[in-house]
Amino acid sequence: MIPNFLIPLFAGGARLATRVLAVSPRRTWAIARMTLIEASRRKVFTILVLFALALLSSTAFFPSVETAGRLRLMEVWALRAASLFTAIVALFISGSSLPGDFEQKRIYLLVTKPVSKSTIFLGKLLGLSLLLAIFVATMGAVTVVFIRGVQLLAGPGFPPVMAQERREADRFEAVRPLSTDADEVDKKRYVSAGNRGALTWQFTGLRRADFGDRVVLETRLSVGSPTDRFRSSGNVLLDVTSARGKHHAAQFLNTNEELDWSVPADLVGPDGTLDVAFTCGDGDGYIGAAKPGLGIYLKPMLFEFAFARGLVLLLLQAMTVLSLTLMASSFLSAPLSILLGILLYIVGSAYGYVKDGTRDIDQSLVELRSGKHKSSVPDEIPPWFLQFSSAVSKRVLAVVPDFDDFDFSKWLLKDRAVSGRDLAVAAGHAAMPILVLGALGMLVLSFKDFG
Repeated sequence: MIPNFLIPLFAGGARLATRVLAVSPRRTWAIARMTLIEASRRKVFTILVLFALALLSSTAFFPSVETAGRLRLMEVWALRAASLFTAIVALFISGSSLPGDFEQKRIYLLVTKPVSKSTIFLGKLLGLSLLLAIFVATMGAVTVVFIRGVQLLAGPGFPPVMAQERREADRFEAVRPLSTDADEVDKKRYVSAGNRGALTWQFTGLRRADFGDRVVLETRLSVGSPTDRFRSSGNVLLDVTSARGKHHAAQFLNTNEELDWSVPADLVGPDGTLDVAFTCGDGDGYIGAAKPGLGIYLKPMLFEFAFARGLVLLLLQAMTVLSLTLMASSFLSAPLSILLGILLYIVGSAYGYVKDGTRDIDQSLVELRSGKHKSSVPDEIPPWFLQFSSAVSKRVLAVVPDFDDFDFSKWLLKDRAVSGRDLAVAAGHAAMPILVLGALGMLVLSFKDFG
C-alpha cells in the first residue's frame, strides 16, 4: 500500500517520465535553435563590447604596476568581468524567456502543435546553454588575444604566459603516524623523527614525455615540535624512489609554505611509478600533511588550451544559475525568477564564508552550554537565535552548490592548468543540480495550464 501523501509524488514522477520519453530530439533542437535566434535578436552579444571595454580599462593601471605584475592584473580583471557578465546573461535571458512567451502569447503557437511542454522546456534549456557556451568562448578568445597582444608589445620584460598541470598522488599514507585528525576533505597526518615516521605519496601512470629535464614537486607541509608549541619551521628530508633509482634532498621550510623540490626526470621509468617520502630532519620535531599537500607538475602546455579548460568551469557555474532561473520562471514572474538566481549566485559564491560561519556558531553554542563562553559572540544574541541561524544555514548549504569548485582563478593565478580530474570533479558537482532543476522545470511546465 502506498501512503496517500505519496500518491501525488508518484503520479508526478510517472507523468514526468512519460513526458521525457516523449521528447523528440528534432523538435527539441528546433526550439533550442529558435531560442538562440531570439536571444541574438535581443542584442545579447552587445554585452561583449562592454566586456572588451572592461578588459581594455585594465591598461589604465599599468603605470602603477610593475611589468611582472601586469599579467596577473589582466587575468584577474578578465576573470572577474567574465564571471559577472556571464552571470548577467544567464540570469536575465533565462529569467525572461518563458515569462515573455507567456505574456506575449507565443507559447500558444507551440502548444497547439505536436510539441510537448517538456520538449519546450528542454529546448529552452538547451538553447540558452548553447548561448552561454558561445558567450563564454567569445570572451575567452577576446581575453587571450588581448593578453597575447600586450605580451607582444611589452617585450622581454613581460612574464611568460604559461600553464602547468598539477597532479596529486594516487595514494597517501603515514608510516608510524603520531595522530590522525579528521579533516573535511582529507585526513591530515603527523609523523615525528623520534618514532622514525614518514609521510609517503605514490604517483602512478606517469610518462617520461610529460616532463622536461626535471620533475618539480610542490609541497605544503606543517612543521613543528612537541616540546615547543611556538615552533613553525624546521628541516625536512625528501626521498624519491623508482625502478630507475633514488634521489635524496633536504630543505628548511616554514609551516604551510609552498616549496618546490626538483627531481631528475629520468627517475620516471616505463612503469610510470614514483614513490615519494618525507621525514623530519630535526630530532625533536614533527611534520604533517594531507594528501593534497604534495603535487607534481607536468611540463607547460599551450596557454590557450589551458585557458579553454578553465572556461569550462565558468560555463558550468553559469549553467547552474541558468537552470535554477529557468526552472523558477516556469511558475514565477521574471523579476522573482531573476532574484532567485541572484540569491543562488551570491550564496554559492560565499559558500566557504557561510560554512565557516556555521562552524563558528556551533563552537560558540558548545562554549555556551559548557559555561566557557568567550567574547567572540556578543552576549545580546540569544542562543536560540544562534541555533536557528546555524540550522537554516546548514539547510541552505545542503542544496546550494559550492561555486569555489568552479573558481578558475585559483589555477590561473598560479600558472596552473585545470587537469582532467579537476574538470571531472567540477562537472560532477554541477551535473546533479542541473539535472534536478531541469527535471523540476519539465515537471512544473507539464502541469501548467495555458487555457
